[in-house]
Amino acid sequence: MEEKLALGLIKVLQQPLEAEHGEAFERAYELTKTYAGSANAQASAIPVLFEKLFELFATGYSR
Repeated sequence: MEEKLALGLIKVLQQPLEAEHGEAFERAYELTKTYAGSANAQASAIPVLFEKLFELFATGYSR
């Protein structure tokens, strides 16, 4: 994750009402939570999935 995006994620966690990427965090969290609750979820894929979804929703693209 690039540094600017990582700092945005930290701000969401520290100050959720003032953060620029609050909606991106909420969307990524809900989708990741749904995946994690599925029967086919792999524990090692959960953090990677969240990171990619957060990046996608915050910037509009994913690497």
